[in-house]
Amino acid sequence: MNNIYLDASATTPPHIDVINKLKEIQFECWGNPSSIHKVGIIAREILERSRLSLANKLKASTDEIFFTSGATESNYLALKGVTNNLDKGRIVITSVEHPSLNLIANQLLNDGWDIKYWPVDHHGIIDLDLLDEMLSSPTKLVSIIWGQSEIGSIQPINLIGRECKKRNILFHTDATQILPNGLFEWSNLNVDMLSASAHKLQGPKGIGLLMLRKGIQDLLMNNPSYGFKNGAIRSGTESVPLIAGFSTAIDLLSEYVEVTDNQTLFPENNVSKMTSLLKKNLIKNKQLTFIGSQKERLPNNLSFLCHTESMIPIKGREIVRLLSKQGVYTSSGSACSSSSQGPSPTLVAINVDKSLQESALRITIGPWISNNDINTVTNIIFESLQSLALKKQ
Repeated sequence: MNNIYLDASATTPPHIDVINKLKEIQFECWGNPSSIHKVGIIAREILERSRLSLANKLKASTDEIFFTSGATESNYLALKGVTNNLDKGRIVITSVEHPSLNLIANQLLNDGWDIKYWPVDHHGIIDLDLLDEMLSSPTKLVSIIWGQSEIGSIQPINLIGRECKKRNILFHTDATQILPNGLFEWSNLNVDMLSASAHKLQGPKGIGLLMLRKGIQDLLMNNPSYGFKNGAIRSGTESVPLIAGFSTAIDLLSEYVEVTDNQTLFPENNVSKMTSLLKKNLIKNKQLTFIGSQKERLPNNLSFLCHTESMIPIKGREIVRLLSKQGVYTSSGSACSSSSQGPSPTLVAINVDKSLQESALRITIGPWISNNDINTVTNIIFESLQSLALKKQ
């Protein structure tokens, strides 16, 4: 069995330093950080040191970082929190959002908000010619996914955020897929609210963050139905081991992305090199059609449509299962929608031919992948596609 993991956008194996930190905190510093005795004070000190370390890495203030159970909850708190304190109007999201954001949008639609979907081109990039239309009155909130997990496309969030600021529109972005590929400088982003998860960057599951500009925080804290206490945006006892694990995972990252108006430029590293090498190998195969933007994309993401050489579709789930039997672990789309039946809304949004909308194969790479793994994966994918193609004849 090869056991080559190529599904980093779904989750990542926790780094050994993270595992050791979790063990250390769980066994030695298990106190409730709200307690005022010595055990609680130690736990609170660890929590705040972790927050400070994370804030320093992301060029933010400690009072702009709030811990949640993950990006899905962060998305919920951001959108539901601010809309509870705004007069109803329009919310704009893209047609390629994460399933969690679409679910929230549907709830807000039922609450009386107008939801408008910003169309994308066949690469998954929003149509900037529609910017004035999308940001016209009565738009009050815009939420744009920064890096799309299924097809890898990157949106120009700094440009959108700047235009939102001009019009006094709140702007949220889901940065879950960005952080594993490079640190960002929060102080230089035109963003009011940002969501992320630790388990996408070899941190622990069950912990995420919501970054909030100071002027936005009152909108979220002014809702007693969430059980807020002591200036928090959510109720419950903080998980100090998970927070320390998140901080440790962030500490393992050292390179920063460069965010311009129109681009997000990622640092070249081993992950991007391995991804480029695998892409070079796979695009030679006539049974794979590359999708998503060639340039504006996550540096660890490869997305293809699978078919025979005569373009008979091969379902993504078929190849994922066959590869899994051989110890190569990939996916056919977002992990949060993998159990749903029918075509991917993202593939529908980028106008993939209807016959191929269930034929996606997504490969996302992490720092544990080697040159030898790339060669092995290439051969196994080619053989698997040929095997499935024979059954279609």
